[in-house]
Amino acid sequence: MGEEAKRYAVVTGANKGLGYGICKKLAARGVTVVLTARDEKRGLGAVEKLKQFGVSSDSLVFHQLDVTDPSSIASLTHFITTTFGKLDILV
Repeated sequence: MGEEAKRYAVVTGANKGLGYGICKKLAARGVTVVLTARDEKRGLGAVEKLKQFGVSSDSLVFHQLDVTDPSSIASLTHFITTTFGKLDILV
């Protein structure tokens, strides 16, 4: 059988709580996850914590995002377009 197409997800506010848990589950299922948070330090801390739980570095990346700031949204959009070329899941 052929290979499955790679899937890409963005999870907003993912440095804690439900978003954090969703990142963990999606990455465990082979989805490449962009973990976003307003606070860069907290977001990067969440990525490191997930890696300690065995989430692959290839499955998880951080990008700063403030959903109330149009320039922050534009930056994330540009990152997704140039890095992955598509987005399959938005949480």
